[in-house]
Amino acid sequence: MNQYYGLLHAIAKEFHIKQGKTESDEQWKARTIYSLLGRMAYASLMDHWEEQDDAPECSEIVSVIHFKQRIRTILSCYLELYPEIHPCFADETGTLCDEIYDIFLKSGCIYHTPYRICSAAPCCARHGNLRFERGMPLNRKQYISGLGAYLPASTTECMGKVYSSIREMFGLQADTLSEAWQAWTDAADWRPLPATEEMEYLFHGSFAKQWKNTPEKDDVISVARLGGPEGYLYYLYQIKNGQLMGSQLPNWQVNDSFYEKKDYLCVTNACLNSLSRLPAIKFRADGPVVYIHFGYLPPPAELYWLKLYSWPVSFNRFPSDFRRVFCRDVFHAIKEVMEQSGYQFAEE
Repeated sequence: MNQYYGLLHAIAKEFHIKQGKTESDEQWKARTIYSLLGRMAYASLMDHWEEQDDAPECSEIVSVIHFKQRIRTILSCYLELYPEIHPCFADETGTLCDEIYDIFLKSGCIYHTPYRICSAAPCCARHGNLRFERGMPLNRKQYISGLGAYLPASTTECMGKVYSSIREMFGLQADTLSEAWQAWTDAADWRPLPATEEMEYLFHGSFAKQWKNTPEKDDVISVARLGGPEGYLYYLYQIKNGQLMGSQLPNWQVNDSFYEKKDYLCVTNACLNSLSRLPAIKFRADGPVVYIHFGYLPPPAELYWLKLYSWPVSFNRFPSDFRRVFCRDVFHAIKEVMEQSGYQFAEE
């Protein structure tokens, strides 16, 4: 870290990125560079390529390409300066570029308008002793966890819109898991459901697989789906007097294309929680950082918020959703928010 006049050390210090007690120097450097890549990609949104007299059809492509090309360029430069971390990153950087862009877009940090991408308006929300920030000017000194910016709540005042809660700022589910499940089951319109071979049923056991081909035998309400990767219809189902009964869930609740049709996780998380089968999120502290392991992924809004404020354990394969690394202070704030929603955590 002391090479090149302590360049990486200075970056890590500015972003408040501390090394875990058992973490290797190479992994710490890789995390620091990942955060720098996000910062520099965000800075590229301030470039003015879209002001050129290009045809409108080209502007959108140029701005997205420009954002991702900045990541490629910066990463290439730092791998040249620090060849010891080259094994930490995949040879094909395209997936890393796509991952950073995807996280920024789906956590609300950037907007993709018809002809350009641009940064979100400045905003913040406080939780405990931390203030989570988004869309701030580049000259604002901020701490970084993963790609997400935050500050101690006692420091410089927030600029822009102040949200009442983290939940509102990042569009997290308003109801707890129990409240959401109660609302869905109360609104169910039960009708006979044909038990076709194509129907898949939520698996309640080991989560090596998520769906199975046979319904639950006991008298419980669970989730089923019918269709294919291009689009599924989702149902609540139960077996009543030997008859398979179903209630179709509104398509807009479970098939939002913005989240690549992963909204069904809102329903399946709530269902598994109602059956006491939703795995606890495992975590392990390592000094100033915390490692977490999902047994079952949370809904998209929650997942992208978590991904924004964390680093992947490995930079060689994306998406890297199930294992993440957090700054310790950020983890504790996130843990509190998730626990308020009904998620459980277990220390390894």
